[in-house]
Amino acid sequence: MPAETHFFPDSLKQTLRGSLVAALMAVLSACGGGGSGGGSGSSGDNNQPPIVPAPAVLVLSGDTSAEVGDSVGVVASVSELGYNRFRWEQLSGPALGNLAGNGTAGISFDAPFRGSYRFRLTASSPTGEDLVDTFDINVDAGSSGSSVQLRADRAVSEGAEFSLRLNASNYSGEVTSWGFEQISGPRASLNEDDSGQPILFVTAPKVTGDQVLTFRGTLETTTGSFSDIAYVVVQDRPEVTSEYFCDGTGDYCATTSPLNPVYSYRAQSPYGDRLAACVYSNQLGDDNFCTLGQLPVIGMENSAPSVDLIMDHVLVSHDWMGARFERFLKELDPYGDFANLLRATTAIVISSDIRPSFYWSLTGAIYLDPESLWLTPEERDVINEQPDYRSGFGSELRFVTPWRYVKNNNYAFASYYPADRNSRPFSDLEADLGSLLYHELAHANDAMSQAKINRGLDRQDIFFNQAQSGSVVNKSVSAVNGLQSEQLFALAEVRYRGEPATLEQRTYSPQDVAGFFFPDTATDFYAYVTPWEDTAMLFEETMMSLRFGIERDVAVTNSPTSPTSADDFVVYQGQRGRIGAGRIRARASTAVQWLLPEAWASADAHLQSLIPVALCSGEGWGQNLNPACEGQSGLLRFAAPQPSGAIPMPTELPRSFLPPTRF
Repeated sequence: MPAETHFFPDSLKQTLRGSLVAALMAVLSACGGGGSGGGSGSSGDNNQPPIVPAPAVLVLSGDTSAEVGDSVGVVASVSELGYNRFRWEQLSGPALGNLAGNGTAGISFDAPFRGSYRFRLTASSPTGEDLVDTFDINVDAGSSGSSVQLRADRAVSEGAEFSLRLNASNYSGEVTSWGFEQISGPRASLNEDDSGQPILFVTAPKVTGDQVLTFRGTLETTTGSFSDIAYVVVQDRPEVTSEYFCDGTGDYCATTSPLNPVYSYRAQSPYGDRLAACVYSNQLGDDNFCTLGQLPVIGMENSAPSVDLIMDHVLVSHDWMGARFERFLKELDPYGDFANLLRATTAIVISSDIRPSFYWSLTGAIYLDPESLWLTPEERDVINEQPDYRSGFGSELRFVTPWRYVKNNNYAFASYYPADRNSRPFSDLEADLGSLLYHELAHANDAMSQAKINRGLDRQDIFFNQAQSGSVVNKSVSAVNGLQSEQLFALAEVRYRGEPATLEQRTYSPQDVAGFFFPDTATDFYAYVTPWEDTAMLFEETMMSLRFGIERDVAVTNSPTSPTSADDFVVYQGQRGRIGAGRIRARASTAVQWLLPEAWASADAHLQSLIPVALCSGEGWGQNLNPACEGQSGLLRFAAPQPSGAIPMPTELPRSFLPPTRF
C-alpha cells in the first residue's frame, strides 16, 4: 500500500547552495510579485521584512504494508537541489543487514519475515544541512505463498536509462505471459526486452523537481494473475551545459545519457564534492576544468599510495560500491599492482549508470561498471541491465571473434544468470574486477606514465595538458612488431564503432578473417580499434597470466543465426595464451616495461616461458574449453556438437571503451 510522509526542518534559515539553487529559490520566494524600480535587492519599502526562502521538504514514498517474500521499496524526493548524500538506517524489525540502495534516495529489499519495519533517512547537502524522516512498513505472513517481485525500487536522474526485472516465486500454474505498465508519475518511455526475458527498459522523463513514478509488473499464469509495484524517484538535476558529458550523441561525449548523482565515498575526503565537479559533472567545460592543484594525480601525493589515500579519490553512486572496491584493494592486491597503477589516476568513479567501463584522458579518471563488483542479488538489482550500446554493431558480418579467460580448462570466473538470484563469492572478483582494472589502468598509465609523474607535473595546469606534454606509451609499443592488417583495421570500425559494412566485408568468411588475424601481432580483434586498445590488451593478458595463472582464449568462428548453445559457434581457428607467441611477447614486454615498471622483470621472464595452445578447429566454442587436439586440424573428439548449457554464450564485446575528446 503506497504512502507518503513529509518532513519540514525546524529552521527556515536555509543557506543557498550555489548560483543555480539561489536562482531557483529566488523564483520560488518571489511568487507574490516583485518590486517596481526600488533598486537591486530592494522591494521599494525599507520597512518590508526580507523574503525568507521556503524550507526544503523531504517526502518519503513507498509500501506501508506487504507480505513475506514481497519486494518492498521506499524512495525519497527533496524539493530543493543540492542534497547528494542519503543515509538509511533500520530502526526496528527483523534485521536486514546492509541495504543495497544506501547512499541513494531509494532502497529496496525482499521482506524475509513478518513484523514492523521502521527506517530513518538522513538527506545531507554539501554545506551541512540535514533533512531527517522515518518510514514504517508492516509485513504480514500472507496466505497464498505465491508472489512476484518487480526489482528494484530506486533513484535515478531525469532522462536516465534504467531497467526493472520481474521475478516470480512459488506461483502456481504455467506462465502464459507477462507485462508492464506505468501507473503514476510523469510519463516515461517504456520498452520490453526483445530477447524474451521479463525486463522493462525505461528512459526517465525530464522533470522540474523530484518526481515519484510507479510501475506495475504482472505475471499471467493458467491459474491466475500476480503483480508487484516498483517505486522510482526521478531526481531533478542541474541543467546539462557540458560539451563533454552530453545528453545526446555528440562527437565529444563521454556518455550518451544524463549522469547519476555521485558522491565522495569518503565523507571526509580532502577533495569532498569537488571530485564530482572535476570528473563527473554535467557542467564540465573548457572554462572550469580542475587543475592538478585542485585534484592531483594520486602519484603526485605518494609514489606508494596507501588504500586510504586511494579511497579519498573514489566517487560512487551507492555505498556498497566503494566498500567493495576498498576491500578488493586490501585483500586481492597482494603484489600492489593496482595501487601502483592507480598512481596515474585523478579519480575512480563507480556508478550504476556506467556501462561499459572507460578511461578518459580528459579528466584522468577511470569509470567502472559495477557489474564487476556485486556479490549479492540485491546489489545487482540496482545495476542497469540495458544492453551495451555496441551490441548490434557488425551484425551483418559472417564471423565472430569470441574471447574468454580460462584456468585449468574452465572459466576463470563464473557466469550468473540474473533471474536465478545467486550470490557469488568475493574470490570471483580477483579475475573479474582484476582483468577490468588491468585494462582501464593500462590506459591511465599509457596517458600518464610513472616516468612523467617522476619528472614533475605543473599543478597550475589541467590533467590533459600535462598528459599530452610527453609521449604516450602506446607509441613505443606500436614500434615493436606493429599491427599490419588493413582489413582488420577496417573491420574493427564496423564491429566496435558501428560503421556500415561494405559489400566485400559482408562476404568475408571465418577462414578469411583467421587468415588476416593469426599471422599478425594483436592478441585480440579489439586491438585494431586504436593503439591505446592494442597496448591495453597486451598488458591485461600478460598480467592475468603472470599474477593469476589465467590464460585468454581468442578464436574466429561462424556467426550462427539463432544459437541455442555455445557450441553453435564453431571454431575455425583459435589460440590460448597468444601472448606467448614469438612476435607478440616482445610487444607485451614493452607494454609492461612502461606501464608498470615494478613488474617488468618478472613479466618478461614469464612471457618467455609461455607456449600458445591451438584450439580445435571444427569443434564448438564450449567443447574447446579443453582443447585436447593435435594442432589446428586434429580429429574431432565428438561426433556431433553436444549441448553445453552451463557454458555461457560467447561474447566478442570488450568491457571497456575509450571516449573521444575534442583535442
